[in-house]
Amino acid sequence: MGWNYGPLSTEVYNLDKPIGHSFGDVEYYRRQLGGIEGSVLEPAVGTGRVLVPLLESGLRVEGCDTSADMLALCRAECASRDLAPVLHHADMADFLRPGAYSAVIIPAGSIVLLDGREATARALANFHQNLEPGGCLLIDVPAPDMATDAAPMRYWRRDDYVWTLQTLRVEYDRATNQRTEWLRYDKWHDGALVGSELQLFRLQLWSIAEFRQLLVDAGFTDVTVTADYGDAAPGPSSDNWTFRALRH
Repeated sequence: MGWNYGPLSTEVYNLDKPIGHSFGDVEYYRRQLGGIEGSVLEPAVGTGRVLVPLLESGLRVEGCDTSADMLALCRAECASRDLAPVLHHADMADFLRPGAYSAVIIPAGSIVLLDGREATARALANFHQNLEPGGCLLIDVPAPDMATDAAPMRYWRRDDYVWTLQTLRVEYDRATNQRTEWLRYDKWHDGALVGSELQLFRLQLWSIAEFRQLLVDAGFTDVTVTADYGDAAPGPSSDNWTFRALRH
């Protein structure tokens, strides 16, 4: 596994990308899932940033995640809105409920958190099994970023607390086509450090052709790709690719 969200990284994620915050993906997935009456699965559901607005739209969405801290926050956010979705503490590469879902969605490029081709192929094969015949997979893959420049320090304030995020190191491995970041999260209260967390964040990068072939190998058909949550095909300046594929 090339990632983990503990208590501090979960808090910072929620501060930076609160429930309903959209990169264009919330509206896109709401539009794409319109008319689906069966259950939808969101692997790597996190805090419920996308799940909650989809539930509020009347869709039946379940989630799964490996992070107990992320799931705890997701449950709390749902409960505060009188929502009670089914949430599974599970790795998306291993979670299996054959034929249980009409759609599987993975917004925000979370698929690249899986470490390597084997784990990604296993996850896609499970998604295929989890879909009912005719079911749809919608999955975001970020355009590859091989830069190794460290990002500037970021911070967030709330009440008497300050959270800071520093990128300590960034590496790109040509052999595995992986980008690895070491991220340090600190939490401060009245100038004193009250918590610290180090997150290893490894991203598996893909080309369009490579990922399309992974989908075909997993048994998917009718694979199409659009860019940046619109209807246009990917171009040189596209930041995000969304793959749509069917189980027949």
